[in-house]
Amino acid sequence: MNEVSLQLLRPVHGGYCLAHRDGQTYMVRFGLPGEQVKAVPVAKKGKVIFAEVSAVLESSPHRREPIWASAGPGGVGGADLCHVKLPYQRVWKAEVLADCLRRLGGEEVYAQALAVSGGELSCQGVSGGSVGAGNQDADSVAEAAGGERVDNASGENDACGEDGLRYRLRADFEVSAARRLAMTKFRGEELQEITGFPLADPVISDSSLFRNPDLWGKVFVPSGRMRAWASALGLRVWNGHTLFDEDGCALKEKSIRLTVSGFGEYQVAPDGFWQAHREAARVLCEQVIAAASSDCEPGSEALSAPGEGRGNVVSGEGADIAQESKSAAASENSERLLIPGNRRWNEILELYSGAGLFSRPLAKALDRGGRLTTLEGSKPAAKIARKNLSGVPGRLQIHAGRVDVKALADYSDKIKTPPLVVMDPPRSGAGQKVMAALTRLQPERIIYVACDPAALARDLKVAVSRGYQIASLQAFDLFPHTHHFECVALLSRI
Repeated sequence: MNEVSLQLLRPVHGGYCLAHRDGQTYMVRFGLPGEQVKAVPVAKKGKVIFAEVSAVLESSPHRREPIWASAGPGGVGGADLCHVKLPYQRVWKAEVLADCLRRLGGEEVYAQALAVSGGELSCQGVSGGSVGAGNQDADSVAEAAGGERVDNASGENDACGEDGLRYRLRADFEVSAARRLAMTKFRGEELQEITGFPLADPVISDSSLFRNPDLWGKVFVPSGRMRAWASALGLRVWNGHTLFDEDGCALKEKSIRLTVSGFGEYQVAPDGFWQAHREAARVLCEQVIAAASSDCEPGSEALSAPGEGRGNVVSGEGADIAQESKSAAASENSERLLIPGNRRWNEILELYSGAGLFSRPLAKALDRGGRLTTLEGSKPAAKIARKNLSGVPGRLQIHAGRVDVKALADYSDKIKTPPLVVMDPPRSGAGQKVMAALTRLQPERIIYVACDPAALARDLKVAVSRGYQIASLQAFDLFPHTHHFECVALLSRI
């Protein structure tokens, strides 16, 4: 397929900009809304052509040099918004959320989301934390990228001085034939060796993995995969069967230890799921507990203005001066957090509970004699959750098994009071059947943690159609320089 000239329209889910030409729909990477570009088609699926920008004819004011050159056009995946100024990335994500809610959730879901957001959806930035956070000069950031040109001294940080780099606690890599770290090129199987990864925590990006790759020659297996962790004990590298430390020495440890500020230490399997951003576990725990404990009945005053309530853990920014003035007008209503309260529960059901990140604080939200039941599809994750919950008081029932209609029906037979439901499904969402079965439990509240706005919108549509109302919806930019973000939605039974 030949290069084409396109006028780019709005951003859409997946890190693309929408475009149309000669009756054909295009999904274009590395563009920005409003730009006139030349693009090279790279794939076709059904009636949609996927393309990448090859030349920018009319540039957006929100464009920057890619923060990581290896992830630019023709490069590896994993940083598909690296060409977008950080503040505008959050505007982009808010627009994608709104689009998904309206197209996939329907007008009622969209209207409810707008109503609880003060009339304008936003995606809020999250502080990178104490390690590697704040302003960094161009040389230090380039060093994290393995010597690539990374211009970070151009006044493009967010309002808190964050640059959106060095935040990932875990990173997955491939191994090239030369036993070097590599990543897969986007929409392909070809490996591209990398000499740095500026999105990773300094424990990873400044480690021997990049500074002394020869040290790992005997550990790396060509065509193999490995995962690096910035753990509470330092660098840990998992090659599929053994953990190694910074010096490439094999360890007897079987799990990764991670500290969540305010919530203690957790263990997670080396190949298990854990939030990537160093502050994500804390922020999401705080939001879940606020949603569980607050007075959020329809018509209640359970929302606070920015900075009030629990710790002012987030900050939202506009795209530029014009966008900031627009956002400021809406910020009094749109960037509100739930106020934690004293609500306690007799029954809590946690679905897709993983290693127990939310389970421990949720146990503290139980009434005397109350019960927390968790259900997780991964047996290893459920096993390690029991370790994380060891010593936690209360009636705790940790189960390994599929989250499906049968499991929810079995649970329904064992409860006498409407439960609180907390769920953190995989990227594909819970699905229509599970959401329908869940509403048949008639839970008083549903707290839904989502990593995919499209799946969230579809699942919210089912809940709203079955008598639930959106009481709160917050979006958090926990994946800077990528199209991903997290949402926490609170649903109340009407």
